[in-house]
Amino acid sequence: MQKCLDRKSVRMKATVGRTALLGVCLASAATLGDPTPAIAATVEIKLVQTPAGETYFDPAGVHIAPGDTVRWVQISGFHSITAYHPSNDNHELRIPVSAKPWDSGVLLADDPKRAAAFEHVFTVQGVYDYFCKPHEMAGMVGRIVVGDPGDGPGTKPFAYAPGERWKSVPEVARAAFPTIDEIVEKGTVLGASAALK
Repeated sequence: MQKCLDRKSVRMKATVGRTALLGVCLASAATLGDPTPAIAATVEIKLVQTPAGETYFDPAGVHIAPGDTVRWVQISGFHSITAYHPSNDNHELRIPVSAKPWDSGVLLADDPKRAAAFEHVFTVQGVYDYFCKPHEMAGMVGRIVVGDPGDGPGTKPFAYAPGERWKSVPEVARAAFPTIDEIVEKGTVLGASAALK
């Protein structure tokens, strides 16, 4: 009887040992595939107005991960950071449908303090187009790609929904957007005015 118990005990220990070893191996494999959990990043974009009057976001295009924050910093002039969304003065929808629109209001270089800033956390994947209210007609626009671009409003041609009667994106602004492919490929894309500096 004792031998049966010993064999059963050994068999049970061997099974428990193999299970524990398998658990350790699986945990190690999982760790090798993703060594650390992703940490949300903060990406900075400058709002610039040159002495000659040129205005631009620097950079004009960025590719970020869901959960990242974009922080726009007022360098010179007066600007806003406003999502293309019907809730913002009936502008064309150019952010993901389930994303919350934003509007910083006009920031001044020295108000409320030097280098005033506005931040927004992006949690929904897709393409986000935005503009500066005072300088949209000068082509001061930006584009953010969060994770996978998908097929939301920001990926569609401009004026894709004429029946909605939204304010369309001006031609000068349309021409100023970096392409989605370029943003995804490079990660950061300067606007035309910034690239000339």
